[in-house]
Amino acid sequence: MAGRGAQVVVTLIVTVFFTACAQHRDLVPSTLSDPPPRLFGAFVYRGVWSGMAPVEALERSLDFQLDIVHWFMCWDTDWDERLVVMAAQQGRRPLISWEPHRQPVTAIAAGDYDDYLRSWARGAAAYGEVIYLRPFPEMNGDWTPWNGDAPALVTAWRRMVTIFREQGANNVKWVWSPNLTDQPRTPENSLERYYPGEAYVDILALSGYNWGTSRPWSYWRSFEEIFAAPYERIAQLGPQPLWITEIASTEQGGDKAAWVREMLASTAFPRLEAIVWFNQDKEQDWRIESSDRSLQTFREALAGNLLMAQR
Repeated sequence: MAGRGAQVVVTLIVTVFFTACAQHRDLVPSTLSDPPPRLFGAFVYRGVWSGMAPVEALERSLDFQLDIVHWFMCWDTDWDERLVVMAAQQGRRPLISWEPHRQPVTAIAAGDYDDYLRSWARGAAAYGEVIYLRPFPEMNGDWTPWNGDAPALVTAWRRMVTIFREQGANNVKWVWSPNLTDQPRTPENSLERYYPGEAYVDILALSGYNWGTSRPWSYWRSFEEIFAAPYERIAQLGPQPLWITEIASTEQGGDKAAWVREMLASTAFPRLEAIVWFNQDKEQDWRIESSDRSLQTFREALAGNLLMAQR
């Protein structure tokens, strides 16, 4: 999540159908048919868990239907089809970040949580529609409990995917999403060490933020400057589509509106198929609506189909 290191961009995907109020025009779903489709979504604070109202409010502000709805679930929670069905209405793509805060990676790798995995797998299989599952997000960041033992995480990941497939949950698309920088920066903690292999990953993803001058160690960096090196790194791991599953910018130290426009219009990353914004006032005000200029830039860029114009 936000707050884990400088310059992390996140795939932000929130698809929301919104029935507009009388004072708003009808939202138009994005129709991206040319390959590769560039989708736009978001994690919205309190969205999905408390219902779709927060997501719909953001869409109303944007006057735009999002493509992906992102939310977080820990391993203390059971499979909940109600949340997935709600998020996936009207063609949204549900993206779940699945976090084992209290379950050691070594124990998962050893099979101690196989019954729990099977229960999720059976639920996902019964649901039947496509679900994007993002386990162990930012695994190369030392702020996560699942960081620090790359071989165990790879074993746990492969075990998880195998169990889901054995239960018939082939509708689950596996999103492997390290942080854009390794923290700590040691050979043992390199993102490459955590990669379980092409056979176990459907989407390659990155997470990163523009911290601007909000921290002693940070400075203002452009979208392309932040992602250029990590993109090249992760693109070498396999041919899969690439997403940014968490991304946002502060207002401090530069022009956020200009930063957003560059992000949405950039043609620097040809395999990038989705951007998922982290829409929460947390360590910084990462929200789309952090200022009138930021919100207006999103509205204009999305209305002007910048995401498609780049192609």
